Amino acid sequence: MKITLFLLLFAACKSTEELNFTKEQLFAKAKEGDPTLQFVLPKTMNDGVHCTDYAPGCLSGHTVKVKGLDLIAVEFMNEDQAILGAKKVKGYYTRNWVLDDVSGEPILEKFAEEILEAKKP
Repeated sequence: MKITLFLLLFAACKSTEELNFTKEQLFAKAKEGDPTLQFVLPKTMNDGVHCTDYAPGCLSGHTVKVKGLDLIAVEFMNEDQAILGAKKVKGYYTRNWVLDDVSGEPILEKFAEEILEAKKP
């Protein structure tokens, strides 16, 4: 009985480490690394980020200006889908988010890796 309770508690603690970022959590974390961070609103509906450009499981996408450069942050239902999305666009992922238009841009790569703890799949 005690062993079962311990295993359940251990599993519950482990699952909290694997939680998804909400949009608010991710952007609060990003804002710590760049207080000037801001959302970039699309000029038209066609200019925005479209989930059809990414892997299944995409929930929404946002263009964000970080350190004066644009990157795309795409929310997925879970980390596994974000990993597939990052592979598709050769981008970075952090938990359930894909960071696109980061690769090849040293300032954004450093920001993604150091501030958002993102990695390439």
